[in-house]
Amino acid sequence: MITRHVETLFCDDIRHEVGGKLSFIGVYSGGLFVPAFPVTLPKLCLSVKIVTPADEPIKVLNLRVLRDEEILQEIALDEEQLAAASDSAEEMTEEQRKERVQMAQFMLAFSPIQFEDACTLRVRVQTEDGELHGMALKVDQAPPPADMVPD
Repeated sequence: MITRHVETLFCDDIRHEVGGKLSFIGVYSGGLFVPAFPVTLPKLCLSVKIVTPADEPIKVLNLRVLRDEEILQEIALDEEQLAAASDSAEEMTEEQRKERVQMAQFMLAFSPIQFEDACTLRVRVQTEDGELHGMALKVDQAPPPADMVPD
């Protein structure tokens, strides 16, 4: 059974390919390490998917991307906007609705983006049923190479 959830993917770039495919370049798996702070990255991209069962469509959606507590981006969609962007579940049988999902997908690019100090990038999605959390990205200073650590 599918439950409502948020999928996040942080990467260096998102490219739209021929045939409608997406390529995610330089995908981060939980941590982004930089040599020192402050640092400016030329680009940081984020793919956000909000997935819900077709028989439980999202009526209100407020997406926020946070750097610690600072809002970097906010997107709000109401029921009319969400309905216009999705397949209607009303035209499906009850069995079809149980097997299908509806998805809202966002591709965001921060270019350039500066980090003054270590922080965590988070995704929060507020719906009519409460707040959903996506996976976070911790931005931190890389440890020194092993040959640079004093004995």
